[in-house]
Amino acid sequence: MIKILFPTDFSNAAENAFFYALQLTRKLNAELLLAHVYELPDLGRALHNTSKEVYEIMEMETLENFKKSVETLRRKADNNGYGDIDFKHVMAEGQVVTRITAIAKVEEVDYIVMGTTGATGLKEVFLGSVAAGVIDNAPCNVLSIPEEVSPSNSIDKVAYLTNYKDEEVVSFNEVNRFAKHFNAEICSIHFEKEVSDISEKEMEEWKNKLGIDNQNLETFVVTGHNFEEAICELYIKENIDILAIQPRKRNFFTQIFKKSVSKQIVQKLSIPLFTLPAK
Repeated sequence: MIKILFPTDFSNAAENAFFYALQLTRKLNAELLLAHVYELPDLGRALHNTSKEVYEIMEMETLENFKKSVETLRRKADNNGYGDIDFKHVMAEGQVVTRITAIAKVEEVDYIVMGTTGATGLKEVFLGSVAAGVIDNAPCNVLSIPEEVSPSNSIDKVAYLTNYKDEEVVSFNEVNRFAKHFNAEICSIHFEKEVSDISEKEMEEWKNKLGIDNQNLETFVVTGHNFEEAICELYIKENIDILAIQPRKRNFFTQIFKKSVSKQIVQKLSIPLFTLPAK
């Protein structure tokens, strides 16, 4: 049975991603686990004698709020046509990224679906502390859903960002299997500052290694000195619904996004991201 983990802080961004998690649960006939991770403050030595009692009170309040929030989500799921989908829930104390990834490992989940806040697209996902930490450390695939993306959007086209490396073949095929659940088209994107004949040769060699009929695989090579702007233009033009990436090292993305871009470009580039376990 496929398992999906949905970490939530019960924010608007998380609630938005909740409906993506429900949609994915239905499509994959999966099990859904909702997790809320909270951190207790360091009360310091001054409250040493009473800290245990204070912590107990805080945990009881957190538990009560958690129960109420879960019931609210159940009602919203029912009101939006997902009443047939049941989900388990768990609450855990600790550092958010550490606990989320630990739960994913213990439960042996296949996907983590999580929301990201703010109209900052790719930049927020990879530089936001929680999302970046989960992507870096998750033992499974992660779907990051920007707050401003409507949960009602259909998934018709998935793009895989590639550098034509052999190790990306397995990842591409994994993304292709995901796309098939939605009867979605899959394409590949390669980014370079300048087009070269070598890139085209590498592309053909890479396509021949894929486990699909590569003659029908749509491929794009985007160029320019601004990664976000180039991807943004393609995303809008080709109506891409999800961008899939195989992270290697976080500093790869940090380098990509180190230069600021215009507010207009950043706001346009709000797209769900499918990231595979980092290598």
